Amino acid sequence: RRKCGAFVNHPWTQVFIVLLIVVNAIMIGIGTFDFVTENLRIDNIFQKVDRTFLIIFTIELVMQFVYRGFQLLLDGWLVFDLIIIVMSWAFESVQIIRAFRIFRALRLVTRIETLRDLVSSLFAVFPRLSAIGMLLLLVFYIFAVMTTTLFKDLPLSEDYFNNLAASLFTLFQFMTMEWSEVTREVMEYYSWAWAPFVIFVAISGFIVFNLIIAVICDAVAIIESEKHDDDERSVGGQTDGTRIDESTQKKIQDLNKQLTGLVFAQRQMQQQIDNLTREYYALQGIPLDGPTGR
Repeated sequence: RRKCGAFVNHPWTQVFIVLLIVVNAIMIGIGTFDFVTENLRIDNIFQKVDRTFLIIFTIELVMQFVYRGFQLLLDGWLVFDLIIIVMSWAFESVQIIRAFRIFRALRLVTRIETLRDLVSSLFAVFPRLSAIGMLLLLVFYIFAVMTTTLFKDLPLSEDYFNNLAASLFTLFQFMTMEWSEVTREVMEYYSWAWAPFVIFVAISGFIVFNLIIAVICDAVAIIESEKHDDDERSVGGQTDGTRIDESTQKKIQDLNKQLTGLVFAQRQMQQQIDNLTREYYALQGIPLDGPTGR
């Protein structure tokens, strides 16, 4: 189990899987060209290669399951991989659904850290984005009602404002900055018609979308700051460990010095005792090579 996890989570294995995902996505795109779709032999080759990619991705996911067990379901990124792989097998034979095989390319998000951080930041700011979305819907509804009331009777080239749904669609087109042509056509009947359109474009196209970008950038900055703090704590922990090691080594050196001093003192004391013993034996006339002599 551990060997399986070490292999499937090895950096080189993950790089290989990323490369396969990229190649698979490119081949799916090439498979839409006429020289592939109109040639049965080439199309079959592409289908077999695609099946091979899917088998490899499935083996990788199975190895993750062998290593993690049901804890795999606790990892959101691996659950996303599981959904993509299961759907790929489930709808492989359905021609219409097979067009959605390209969604396998989304697995790159689970493999590349920068993309994961970006998606995580989007989920982190989702409550604030929801509030901005509600504000944008409110702006859309107000201007849709207003433009329908003002311009629905105009004989325009298209049904831009004939009803509420048409006005909403036209305003969505305005939000993409394609508004000048419609505005000039309406201004042929009302010279002041530019005013509500400019106000709407300013609110939706500049203020709201810049606000969304600011929120996302703020979330990305927060995530980067958290990662930086984690790195600093990690480095700090390593530094503390180094300091502890240095302090321990210093204490050991001090103890060695003290021990060396004690041994030296003990030797000097033993020498003094030997000298006193010799003098005592000499005064008593006892030979040093006697039973108690040295």
